Amino acid sequence: MIPRSGWISHGVGRHDVESVADHTFSTSILALGLADMEARNGRRVDIERVLRMALLHDLAEGLTFDISKSYLEYLGKRGEAIKRQVELSAWKHIVESVRSKSIRAEYAKLQSEFNAEATLESEIVHAADKLDILFQIIAYLRKGYPKRMLSDLWTSTNRSLARFEIPSVNSTRKIAVRLYNAAG
Repeated sequence: MIPRSGWISHGVGRHDVESVADHTFSTSILALGLADMEARNGRRVDIERVLRMALLHDLAEGLTFDISKSYLEYLGKRGEAIKRQVELSAWKHIVESVRSKSIRAEYAKLQSEFNAEATLESEIVHAADKLDILFQIIAYLRKGYPKRMLSDLWTSTNRSLARFEIPSVNSTRKIAVRLYNAAG
């Protein structure tokens, strides 16, 4: 199990820490739900593409582990660039191991689309990734972790979700806010 290190740096006990696999699954389920809601509201969305991106979005962490933002602070301004480079290198290593050139090309295209965050599908996956953090915070609060421990992460993640102009994302974020406020 590869733990999500951001939870550790926020003080969540090792026995309670969400794994990268748990996060990928939750993000995928959230992305599917968001894509389905958008499609039902008449938006043109490629749901298969959303699911593929969601399933692959953190695949590189299988080799690099999860490098949290709080760990990157020790590297200063170079931290984010180093993380991107390490994960890109791991991603390329994984994709190069796929025998089929057409599948390799499709995976590379998906990763590029995800990184560019310029399509509705990639925005849905990015939003689902962030919504998973909010719902995981709520789960930790329900386990008894104090709100003050996770409030900075809640605030920054919730704020970053506000930029999405996707109705299903906004309605799901409002549900998360209600649950967070009810959690104490």
